Amino acid sequence: MTTQAIAIGERVKRGVFRPCLETIPTSTIIGCLREHFGLEGAVAIGFFDSGTYQKRLFTYAPFDSVIGTAKLPLTLEYLAPQKVGKEITAQVYVTATPEARSSFAKGEVRVVAMGALRSKGFGRCQLQFVEEVQPGRKVGYLRGSLRETDAPAFGIDPERDVVRPVYGYLFRPDSYHIGGRYERALTAGTILDGPDFLMDEEAYPYDR
Repeated sequence: MTTQAIAIGERVKRGVFRPCLETIPTSTIIGCLREHFGLEGAVAIGFFDSGTYQKRLFTYAPFDSVIGTAKLPLTLEYLAPQKVGKEITAQVYVTATPEARSSFAKGEVRVVAMGALRSKGFGRCQLQFVEEVQPGRKVGYLRGSLRETDAPAFGIDPERDVVRPVYGYLFRPDSYHIGGRYERALTAGTILDGPDFLMDEEAYPYDR
């Protein structure tokens, strides 16, 4: 996947600063696949390639159309290319369900949108299917965020395979996509036994 600018903001109550994630959690990429391809059963996660992006700040004032005034300015952190003329690149992993296989052709490039502030030009991405792989398995540090309910799709049993969890919460929309709830998630730093593409390069120092 490639993009010129993207903002996957962490949800922070109150405050006027919204930090940006440096990975693509399951909640974000699954929502994107559902919106653009109609995939309901596939689970996915993504990781931006280090060295291809830098963090920048964007300040804007949300407009309240009811009362006709702008609200308190907010500062949003986003990812931009590390070098002028280049793009941010990321690796996206999608479970190989029959529905997912029929939605992508090898080498085909599809334009999708994800993240915040799409109306202002953020989050326009080019998604290209590269290959289907059979991942290895190891114990290591999780480098992204995935909802516990999504973990089994990657062959992870939250009760058996998680050595030391680091919990957070990710949103799951309801079936009508107008509401939803937060679910407990495994976040970066969790130690678990799972697919090697989910693991940080830093090795887990002990055998389980």
